[in-house]
Amino acid sequence: MGQNSKVIVIGGIIIFLLLAVLIYSSIAPNKDKIQVVSRGINPAKGNLNSSVTIIEFGDFKCPACKAAHPIINEILTKYNASLYYRNFPLPMHGEISFLAAESAQCANEQGKFWEYHDLLYDRQDFLSKDNLKLYAKQIGLNEKEFNLCLDNEKYKNIVLNDLSDAKKLNLKGTPTFFINGREVFGANKQQIKEIIEGELDK
Repeated sequence: MGQNSKVIVIGGIIIFLLLAVLIYSSIAPNKDKIQVVSRGINPAKGNLNSSVTIIEFGDFKCPACKAAHPIINEILTKYNASLYYRNFPLPMHGEISFLAAESAQCANEQGKFWEYHDLLYDRQDFLSKDNLKLYAKQIGLNEKEFNLCLDNEKYKNIVLNDLSDAKKLNLKGTPTFFINGREVFGANKQQIKEIIEGELDK
């Protein structure tokens, strides 16, 4: 191989490596970046006075969100943190995903958001509009008020607002968590723990 050929090959490798770094930087999460994220209208779970606040964007039809529950509950207990839930119903899961998000807001109106939230994930494979109403009855919600709330799309704009915020934040999917403003995609237990421990060490 001639000298010129070697220079061309080395130059090509350098350009390739630079492009790889640029592409990775554009998609890799920046652990140091802090986003300002609204907590939404739902009540907190855990310690409201904690110095660690977790905001989750989730979808009631998302299997990964369901799988994240025990992990997040463990983290809430271990670090005495607080959790806020916001809706990010994904189009791939169809209309029922959006309806489930609305129904959770109707449950919140009657003070049973987290109880209903947990039941929706527990019955994730059996979500339908009729079942959303049935589950409300099972946890003791006022049937008439809940059904009117869901049928009249009372909280449609709240869900749309959550969706709008998710898009502004350029979220890739669900679940996405913000720990004191630092983004974590998926229930990455180790990454979440590292961020929380870093916050507690300040």
